[in-house]
Amino acid sequence: MSAAELKKIKPKYTENLEGTHCMGNHWTVCCPNRHLQYQRYQPTKEVIQIMYKGGIYRVFVCTNKCSRDVRNLAKNSPEQFKKIFIKSIKPNGDLVLKHRDTGKIAQIAQKIDTYEYKGESSKTKKQKGGSLKLLTHSRRRKHRRGCGHTKKHRKL
Repeated sequence: MSAAELKKIKPKYTENLEGTHCMGNHWTVCCPNRHLQYQRYQPTKEVIQIMYKGGIYRVFVCTNKCSRDVRNLAKNSPEQFKKIFIKSIKPNGDLVLKHRDTGKIAQIAQKIDTYEYKGESSKTKKQKGGSLKLLTHSRRRKHRRGCGHTKKHRKL
């Protein structure tokens, strides 16, 4: 479609610039971050993995800038990420992502793995004082025969 045709017709359902419904390809067609153009969402081109509250999710985005924005927001401020992007969480753990401007469902982020989430209240190793261990011997020394240090190798 040309730009003039896109401006005239407002889509009945959420769709991207290519005319594909956002529900297409298992809800992976529309970018949840980029601003609308002609009342339509940006089509996705890249796949990223974000870490959010103990889960690793697969999210489809349109550009490198979108991927950096979404990753940083999920990693550094999960509460703000939830407010901006998350509409609900499915029983199987998938995130239902809404568009940042419209608030309509744009994508479903599939949960692919988990990790240990510490939360905001926990301190990192550096804040606790680091992970410095006392220097102790962790292995037994090997003695030469006749060194006189142990009974076993004592000279007779």
